[in-house]
Amino acid sequence: MRSSFFILLLFIAGNLVQAQVILHDEFNDNSNHWQQGVTAVSDVKVDTRRSMYHIEHKSKVSTDAWTVWTEVDLNESKNFRITAQLYKEKGVKNYGYGLLWGGTENNYYSFLVSPGGFYCVGKVVDGDWQDITPEGWIETSTVSCGNHAFNKLTISKIGDTYHFEVNDLKVATMKCGPFFGNKLGFNVNNKQRIMVDWIKVEYI
Repeated sequence: MRSSFFILLLFIAGNLVQAQVILHDEFNDNSNHWQQGVTAVSDVKVDTRRSMYHIEHKSKVSTDAWTVWTEVDLNESKNFRITAQLYKEKGVKNYGYGLLWGGTENNYYSFLVSPGGFYCVGKVVDGDWQDITPEGWIETSTVSCGNHAFNKLTISKIGDTYHFEVNDLKVATMKCGPFFGNKLGFNVNNKQRIMVDWIKVEYI
């Protein structure tokens, strides 16, 4: 009887943990309303054949970036975690790609890695990039480099501190400011094609 009660408690606790997941997308469809479309410098689509979110930025202009997102009602006063598995399919090696969160169209935070083995945390304010990482781009061996590489990026907010991980290894801890809005997504700098394998957002 006691063991059955213990199993019931575990079952309830497991369901409560599951209830904390507010977004988990493996891109089998576009039920989460990710941006899609083709322009002269971009090709963005949910590729249901590969179960990935395809983001290609075709411009070689070094200052150009492409951002895509969906709306996620994430309560910034709570502790949360954002995790995504990104696949760098092709393109330049010395410009970044990664996650953006807490944003509007021209204001957001961003956690980027580059195929050359660097990471950076920054924000865009009224369309202008500002480094949050004190040294700007920082070299790290945790990034899987080059084309055809997977990188798992994790942003955990605990209290008023953010923790940043690449492939489950912590690379930085720092303060970030309040959200600008509720857009969450990805950005790609310079000429690159990335694929998002999955993304998960949860309270912790």
